[in-house]
Amino acid sequence: MITFTSAFAPQIEAMLDWRESLGYSRSTWTYPLLNFDRFCATRHQGEAVLTRELAAEWCQEGTRVDYPAYKAQAIRAFGKYLRLTGMDAFVLPAEWISPRSSKLPHLFTDEELTAFFAAVDHIPRSAVSPFREYTLPVLFRLILGCGLRPQEARLLRREHVDVESAILTIERSKRNKDRRVPVSEDLTGLLERFDQLAELRAPGREYFFEQRPGEPYPGRWVWASYQRCLVLAGGIAPGSSPYTLRHNYATRTLTKWVEQGRDLRVWLPYLTAFMGHDTYASTAYYIHLLPERLAATGLTSAAGIIPEITP
Repeated sequence: MITFTSAFAPQIEAMLDWRESLGYSRSTWTYPLLNFDRFCATRHQGEAVLTRELAAEWCQEGTRVDYPAYKAQAIRAFGKYLRLTGMDAFVLPAEWISPRSSKLPHLFTDEELTAFFAAVDHIPRSAVSPFREYTLPVLFRLILGCGLRPQEARLLRREHVDVESAILTIERSKRNKDRRVPVSEDLTGLLERFDQLAELRAPGREYFFEQRPGEPYPGRWVWASYQRCLVLAGGIAPGSSPYTLRHNYATRTLTKWVEQGRDLRVWLPYLTAFMGHDTYASTAYYIHLLPERLAATGLTSAAGIIPEITP
């Protein structure tokens, strides 16, 4: 259980509870604010006012190049919350935060996906990560085959996998929304076989993919395992993350629809609901990736199939 100990602890807990009540994921700011809390408890004991100097010192701490903007966003959000509750606090200006560099997700070729899953299927046993050789082939196929967010797959509860109806129930995902996701016949059979094997290992487990009794695999384990498989597959898709599998589900689905001559303006809302996107525009983003994906097929000029999408 995460515990905050600095003088800001009550405000941090209240902010996370407030955001969660609005439908946002609690995890978004939990870990950066936990880092801030420990920083204050260690170096600024008793400091209870978020000043410009305190915010700047924390943001500049450490050497990781990917941290400053993330920490700045977190401390800006915390400052805004404190102001909202009537407290005196420094709100870091948005202009001070370097914009995130936009990078298109990697689109796997068929050959790369084949190499990736060959590596996944042959990952060796590990004493420090028992059962990974059975878990990873199913987990990564589930993310790709159903377009799930990685956290949706790893936090899936056993009771929400209905192999008889071939339906997954994704509970309280983004903005605390639930949705039901149909599963293909092949993937359903894979889930059923894994469930039987996992039940022999840990009878009565709570999570479908369970590291220890009542404990799902952590996100960092999924990320590290994905990176290991990329290396074993020949170093493909460097810099990508498990979320890339979800991106590839979307682009491959749209590609198939284009090849079938379907009007994406009619079919895109179905994909929006299936993937649990907040808005239609979130799904339409993937249309921008289609011309590159379809360049070799000659379908990029198919009139009326690929609609124009404005930002």
